[in-house]
Amino acid sequence: MTVLLKICRFGAFGVFHADGSNVQLGAKHQALMALLSTADGGIRTRAFLEKTLWCLAQPEQAKASLRTALSTLRRHLGPEAAKLLFANRERVILDLTRVELDSSAASAEFMEGFELPHETVFNDWLGETRSDYAREAASPAPPAALPPGRVILDHLLPSIAVLPFVHRAPGTSAVSLGSLVSEELARHLSRSWAFSVTSYLASRQFDPETVRPAEVSSVAGVDYLVSGTITGEGSRFRAEIDLHDAVRERVIWSRSFEGAKSSLMEGRSAMLRNATLQIGQTAAGEAVRLAAFKPLSSLESHTLLMAAISLMQEMDAQKFQQAHEILTHLLEREPKHALPLTWMGFWHVMRVERGLSPNREEDSRLASRMAEAAIEAAPGFSLAHTLKGLISSHLMFRFDLAQDAYDLALRDNPNEALALLLKGATLAYQDMPDEAVQMTDAARRLTPLGPQRYYFDAISALANLSARNYGRAIELADRSLEAKRAFPVPLRSKAIALQMSGRDDEARTTVQKLLKAAPEFSLSQFQRDNPAAMSPAGQEWASALRQAGVPE
Repeated sequence: MTVLLKICRFGAFGVFHADGSNVQLGAKHQALMALLSTADGGIRTRAFLEKTLWCLAQPEQAKASLRTALSTLRRHLGPEAAKLLFANRERVILDLTRVELDSSAASAEFMEGFELPHETVFNDWLGETRSDYAREAASPAPPAALPPGRVILDHLLPSIAVLPFVHRAPGTSAVSLGSLVSEELARHLSRSWAFSVTSYLASRQFDPETVRPAEVSSVAGVDYLVSGTITGEGSRFRAEIDLHDAVRERVIWSRSFEGAKSSLMEGRSAMLRNATLQIGQTAAGEAVRLAAFKPLSSLESHTLLMAAISLMQEMDAQKFQQAHEILTHLLEREPKHALPLTWMGFWHVMRVERGLSPNREEDSRLASRMAEAAIEAAPGFSLAHTLKGLISSHLMFRFDLAQDAYDLALRDNPNEALALLLKGATLAYQDMPDEAVQMTDAARRLTPLGPQRYYFDAISALANLSARNYGRAIELADRSLEAKRAFPVPLRSKAIALQMSGRDDEARTTVQKLLKAAPEFSLSQFQRDNPAAMSPAGQEWASALRQAGVPE
């Protein structure tokens, strides 16, 4: 993997680009880079950094200082190297896999001569670290160097920034409304599967009326840019929103939306959810379009990943196979990156789930191999542990192993929506329907806005079916089928719920759609290959499917 930064930590501290040019940094930014470069996997919590670098500040002031420091540091690093720096609400991460670090040496002190006046917590850390490296330098060398920090995932996602929205009405209240709309849109986008979202606070440094998209791309290192204008009268407002390809400086999507100010203030704006969904779909559609007519070798890695994930959600077998080809190419480029490894594993599981696999055992083996490789590359990557749980529950019927894997995923990321969803499904298989519904409802509230929404609705329908909430199961199955009308999972749940509700004719009609979508489906296949058949209600569900017309 290409090295983008070099950090000299022993002797005079310095940060350099790959070509050897010096990155000019102030003392606080040097200290921040030192803290990140010495951390396991390049990961520090925000709380640790705030306490260590601003020990005299009030908590809110320390939080604001860290946000400002990260934004300034990205600007100094430049657009390429800035992509190595990732921050969420809890952690700040430096991708050490693309950073060259010097080794400790007996002849040079760690950060020689460096000090932060008045920052006693940092200076204490610095003294302890110098002592640790001095002892290490005096000890016999280990037989082999430790591997670099764990793989950082977001450089394979396209980055996006939301500029403050411009108002076409005078008054300070309009300005605050514009800030609220753009900040809430950035928050919605951060829940999307499609993007790595630049902090809205960092976007506020730009003048939205004069800045060029390429300038934002150069300074903030983003691939996409959202801009907009707001007009408001009374209780309603109108937003004109544009999505830009920031690098090529062209508008690729533009829409007008209307909404109620009250729902915006309460954080439940349907307009912003709709805008977020359309922005994600546009970027995904652009990725699929590029992958269809351009050589894969000419496309950015994030474009390949987005195209592959989008095509995996398609019910068309040819498009599904195209996703495999794209992931294969991406893995040739990034063979040890946890994200494409994990999605390749999901591809093999989905191949079995959709009845497209010529060899269930072989796809199970390949999915497991991808999961293990992803976890080896990134031990704390929650999505990789989620994949391992899915394999255990849906392919191996080892619900105990599945629960362990989901718990590991949620330990690393309590908001991993897919882990919550699939843990709920596993609870349904183990005759814990109320807990299953609670878990899948929580997952749906966290659902990344994007092409996987249909899957969350389908699994939630299954959980409600296990709880005998037949009306709710049918409602959720229909919502899933609105997006993917040939998806067998919600068709099966809907048929069972209809039959068990006494709606025999509708159940038979649904089964006909199910058999058209999955011609090989039968009761024997359901009882042999589906984890739902292993649940206490499995025989009851099989009987309902039989009555609705599923062949033996």
